[in-house]
Amino acid sequence: AGAGAASAPAFRPARATAGAQPGEEVRAALAALALRVAPGSAATATDSLGGTHLAAYAVGGGQVLALATPGRAPGDHTIASVGAVLLTLLTAGGPAGAEAAALTRLLLDGDPAAALTPGPWYAVHARGGGDPQALAAALGTVLLDPRGDGVRLLTDRDPGPQPGWRLGVSAPAAPDALPAAEAQARRALARAEASRTPLARHSDPGITGLVGEAEARAHAEALLAPLSPALRETLRAWLAHHGSWDRSAAALGVHRNTVRQRITRCAALLGDADLDDADTRMELWFALRWISPAPDRPSEPLG
Repeated sequence: AGAGAASAPAFRPARATAGAQPGEEVRAALAALALRVAPGSAATATDSLGGTHLAAYAVGGGQVLALATPGRAPGDHTIASVGAVLLTLLTAGGPAGAEAAALTRLLLDGDPAAALTPGPWYAVHARGGGDPQALAAALGTVLLDPRGDGVRLLTDRDPGPQPGWRLGVSAPAAPDALPAAEAQARRALARAEASRTPLARHSDPGITGLVGEAEARAHAEALLAPLSPALRETLRAWLAHHGSWDRSAAALGVHRNTVRQRITRCAALLGDADLDDADTRMELWFALRWISPAPDRPSEPLG
C-alpha cells in the first residue's frame, strides 16, 4: 500500500499483493496505519482489528509494506523487518538508493557534510541479540555497521526503544558533527547498559564535558593515585552521601567507625586534604567519576 503525502487522505493502488485479500474494513485500517509511517514519521506501526494483527513498515520511495495476518508468531516481526529492508533497497532506485550515493561520495571525497543531506542525523550504538538488519529497518535506515556484539547505525529519524536491544542515541547532528555524535551515542549506550534501560539519549555533560576525556582521566588517576581501590570506593560513598557516616556505612556494609578511619586515612594520603572544604570535595568527586568504578564493596586491607 503506497502512502500519499500526509495531507492527502487518498492512497495510490497497491503495487503488489499476496495471500488472501482482506475485507474492506481491514484494508481501511491498513490505509490509516500506513499514514503513520509516512516520510518523516515513525518507521513502523502496529494495530489490531478484531483477531487480525496489522503492521506497516516504511520502505523506499515513500511507500509502505502493509501486513494483515490472523495472528502473530515469534519471529514474525524480524522476518517482516528484513523484508522491509529488502523492499527499501529495491524501491530506492538502486542498491541502497541515496544511501549508496552518499557512501560513494564519502569514500571518494572524504567529506560527510557533502555526502549526506543536512539532516539532522542521529548516531546510534546498539547491543542485543536481535537481527541488525531488522533493527536498521525499524529505525528507517540501511546505514549500519555491525561489529562484534554491537551495532552502529546512522538514521535521520529520532529512534525509539526497540525490543531485544539496548540503544544509545546521540543528540541531533549535522553531517559535519557526526564524529562527536558517534562518541555521544557510545557514552549513551554505556549509560543504558549500566541502568538497564532500553534506550538512553545523550545529555549535556555539564562542567565535566568541558575537559577532554583523556586529560580528565589522567588528572583523576594522578590525584587519586595514593588511594587503594578500597579507599577510593569508601571516599566515593562518603561524598555521595554528603559526608554522612551512618548512610555511608550502610551503603558499604561496614561500621561507621570503619568509615571514619578510612576517610581519615584518605585525607592523610591526599596530603592532609581538608575534606570539609567544598572545593576539595568537588574536585575529588569529579575525579572519582572519571576513573573506573571500584567493586561494590571494598575488600582489600587499608595497608
